[in-house]
Amino acid sequence: MKIFLKQLSILLVCFYLSACGGSSDDSTIVDPIVTDPVVTDPVDPEPPVEPEPPVDPEDPVDPIADITIHMIGDSTMTEYDQSRKPQAGWGEQVPMFVSDKATVRNWARGGRSSRSFYYEDGLWNLVKETIKTGDYLIIQFGHNDQKLGDAYEEFGTYAYCSNGISNGEDCLDTEHSYYQFLKKYIKEARDLGAVPILMSPIVRKYFSGESIRNSGLHNLETVNTGELFARGNYPAAMKEVAVLLDVPMVDLTGQTKEIVEKYGEQAATESLYISADSTHPQVLFATLIAKEAMKSLQQQEVLADYIIEATSFISSPETLQWNDRYIGVANVKTLTLSAFDLSPNTGNLVATAPDGFLLSDAPDSTNWTTILTVPYENGAFTEKMYVQFTPYSEKSFNDSISFFAGGIDLGTVNVSGNGVDVGNGLPTYSRWFTEGGALAAITDGPITAQDASVVNLDTGSVKTFAVNEQDTGVARFRVYGPDLVSKNAGKYLEFSLTAATQTFSIDTISAWMTTSGGSTVQADIQYSFNSDFSNPVSLNEDPIMFSKDTMLLTEYNVTIQILAENKLYIRIYPYNAAGADTTGKYLAVYDVKVSGLSGD
Repeated sequence: MKIFLKQLSILLVCFYLSACGGSSDDSTIVDPIVTDPVVTDPVDPEPPVEPEPPVDPEDPVDPIADITIHMIGDSTMTEYDQSRKPQAGWGEQVPMFVSDKATVRNWARGGRSSRSFYYEDGLWNLVKETIKTGDYLIIQFGHNDQKLGDAYEEFGTYAYCSNGISNGEDCLDTEHSYYQFLKKYIKEARDLGAVPILMSPIVRKYFSGESIRNSGLHNLETVNTGELFARGNYPAAMKEVAVLLDVPMVDLTGQTKEIVEKYGEQAATESLYISADSTHPQVLFATLIAKEAMKSLQQQEVLADYIIEATSFISSPETLQWNDRYIGVANVKTLTLSAFDLSPNTGNLVATAPDGFLLSDAPDSTNWTTILTVPYENGAFTEKMYVQFTPYSEKSFNDSISFFAGGIDLGTVNVSGNGVDVGNGLPTYSRWFTEGGALAAITDGPITAQDASVVNLDTGSVKTFAVNEQDTGVARFRVYGPDLVSKNAGKYLEFSLTAATQTFSIDTISAWMTTSGGSTVQADIQYSFNSDFSNPVSLNEDPIMFSKDTMLLTEYNVTIQILAENKLYIRIYPYNAAGADTTGKYLAVYDVKVSGLSGD
């Protein structure tokens, strides 16, 4: 429209000039050219561009892949159930030091060597079936490779070669070479896409003065009876394999030597190793070993993305549960407590118990308290603490014991139980010989039990046997001489218990036993209600027989009632039909147990 009006105004001007003689030179007058006005449709403006919606950022990609850490080894690495604490394998403590991106599978088994683990059904072949590309395999053997005599063929190896040479590459007998079996594990793990890691065996507590002697460091320089050559240096052989095949290695022999020598023989006996031997770790030692193993890997940039810091406080068990207990009747359970990296280096552990629970440093203490102080040194401790639960009313008790050291909160342990009226049936038991040759009874429920009695039998040394596939220190008693070729009523082990306030209905009597030093030791088990053992009842119809050095669970289902304030006596009679002139035969006994229900 604006264009049209503009053109119209031009035409009007032109006409006006022409009519008024706007020019005297007619020849120069040119008629104006009139063109049709160009009319254009109005153009609609482009619609505004809508802004694109914001793009959500992609979920961040976790660069750390999930992996599995497989562990193969022996009893110093394997896992133990709560009934075996404070004994622990260092492998069961490794999960404390790795993130949840790593799954730890502990395949270690007590009594195995590099040779026996490789060939035994259900061990190495099963491990290989589960290994995936990107997994890790920690390999630690050595203790049981040193086995002698009849066990040599199945378990024994030399550090390098059985013909005495120290070049593991030139062994004629590769079936008894520690060096060669390590190479087998490494090659087969790599073939499956896994990363092998070598770890040398932890030291045995073999002190010479203030230092661990060479045999404790698995450097066997003395020729064994019946052999031609010394077994050699197992950690040194492992180091050579690691260098040859470019495998990460942790020198746990050297690291545990440093730990044990720092403690000294007495403190190491009390805090690091179980009481039964100089080989197997307690919880604290197992944790310190796992910590050093993971720290060393991190320093080598192996598994570095998966290794984490861990709490220094460990309780075994992690909780205490009493379930139902009679009102007014005290019952005691045991905690094994361990801690490391404490500051200050010397100080006190302070434990505080909640309502209904009391603490002591002895199971038969007359001084139970709600606050217990226990001194420690070396920046670490392993202590047994006893917790007494005495319900005072018919209700549930559920709370925690708190622990402090140097003003630092170490953590808590949950404790729980229920108070019930007298008359309800409660699970009850008594156990003996659960810690090597210790005679003291362990009870649970309203009964009392006396220490085991060894009557006219010679006590032998504690020996390690496999109990439920876990290496265990077991008490032994010598069985020899003409008066023990058959059952002798004057030579036995006796166990006695008393029903305290309620009838104790026994349903099971059991014991782990075997013949040691020979295959000819047998046993009978009887019980009586009389202190002179009159009118005894036999549990076995035929003599109990065993396979040499193989622990057998002998278990009897019974129906025996002990009225309140009455006693039961149990005796085990060992004998040896072939023992008239031999002295090296033993009955080995572990975990004699009487269990049932208490209640009227």
